[in-house]
Amino acid sequence: MPQPVPPMPAALIPHPRKAAANQSRSLRAILPLAVVFYSFLLLPQEVSATIFSVNLPSYRVALLAMTVPSLWMILKNRDAGVVPLDYALMFMGFWILLSFMTIYGVETGLVRGSGIIIDNVLIYMVARASITKPDDLRYFLLLCLPGLLFAGGSLVVESLYGRLLVRPFFTSIFGSTDAFKGGESTGAVVLSQEVRLGLLRAFGPFPHPILAGTVMMGFLPLFYFSGLRSWPYFLAIGVALTGLFSLSSAAFLFLMIVGGAIILFHVKPYFPKISWWTIVSISGLIVWAAHVSSKSGIIAVIARFTLTPSTAEYRTLIWRYGTANVAKNPWFGIGYSEWERLRWMVTDSVDAHFLLLAMRHGLIVPVILLAGVVHAMIRLGRLMPSLDERDRNLMIGLNITLLGYLVVGQTVTFFGSATLVFMSTVAFLASMSQWANREAKAVAQQRLMQVRSRLYTSPAYFR
Repeated sequence: MPQPVPPMPAALIPHPRKAAANQSRSLRAILPLAVVFYSFLLLPQEVSATIFSVNLPSYRVALLAMTVPSLWMILKNRDAGVVPLDYALMFMGFWILLSFMTIYGVETGLVRGSGIIIDNVLIYMVARASITKPDDLRYFLLLCLPGLLFAGGSLVVESLYGRLLVRPFFTSIFGSTDAFKGGESTGAVVLSQEVRLGLLRAFGPFPHPILAGTVMMGFLPLFYFSGLRSWPYFLAIGVALTGLFSLSSAAFLFLMIVGGAIILFHVKPYFPKISWWTIVSISGLIVWAAHVSSKSGIIAVIARFTLTPSTAEYRTLIWRYGTANVAKNPWFGIGYSEWERLRWMVTDSVDAHFLLLAMRHGLIVPVILLAGVVHAMIRLGRLMPSLDERDRNLMIGLNITLLGYLVVGQTVTFFGSATLVFMSTVAFLASMSQWANREAKAVAQQRLMQVRSRLYTSPAYFR
């Protein structure tokens, strides 16, 4: 008869006071990131300043202010280590500056590239320092819930009332914000009021309705799989769904992705022999078949989920001529220069985040970013079986969120607050994959100790 495993030594059992202290440290650690998120959940881009030709909205001011405490946390936590995704982001930031300095010269390139570095690399560093374990992420979601409630509630009120409220209110106080083209101001921003399905496309505090829907819906899988309980859980789900009042195709596409993933999550236990790798492989084959069978590839298929057919056609043309521009300038891109397209395509906007990165900075930037994210997602997926159910579910929600951003990012360009949310989620992925790796090693070590304990206490060992 096997001998019982010796109980855990008392020294290893967390003391209630120590557990409370750890919780207090976690709350202090996530404050810098929470300050940044509240700076754009409560304050729109009208609250801004221009210093040394660099536009500084409220979130950039908050980011710069939170850099020092975040650096202090990184230096203090020397055992945190570095993961491949960290190297990918560092190289991405370096190449962004290099591409702009190559196109515009050193001084101008540094000035023009500084805003992009703040929005992409600096927020990654702050989020990476703030969130290091699953409970940090749960505390952060709860701490952000009031801000999300304000942002989501404003979307609902504006859409049902049929009038924009938040940004016009701040415009009356701080004045209109500037519209930028080619990295330079082209005058004041004009907020368009468009009606879809009988409702107004709401802005709330966000730069655009598309981004409002993307940001709010991006929180849905995180809240759904967070492990939160009682009324905060149901309130959080409802707040995330307010993104639908942006009446944007991105929000509905995100909902389809999350809904499909949630259905698979609940159906899979009835088919235990089908692994997640099988599901991912079948999904990949379906995507590849759609890409091969359609005239313009998978991008055209994704674009068909837009609410207006003309928009889908236009986005297909953007990909066709955008990739042609990348082929002509694959290394450093074209910066903010006009890209070659049909004459009747008046607007120079590119509704595809990763395509725009390639056009602006060269193919290396989106490739290394996507490679780092996909590698971290796969790594986290492999480590999930060693985690307990509550943490494993949160990791699943994080991977679903990233999947949604990667798919929606083919038809939407992230800028402003949406860039901050996307890059923060990428940082969460890096931190969780690192934490899960440590947990997997600890579980393996614990199992080894249990085996040794059984072996040494077994009478057969002494025969």
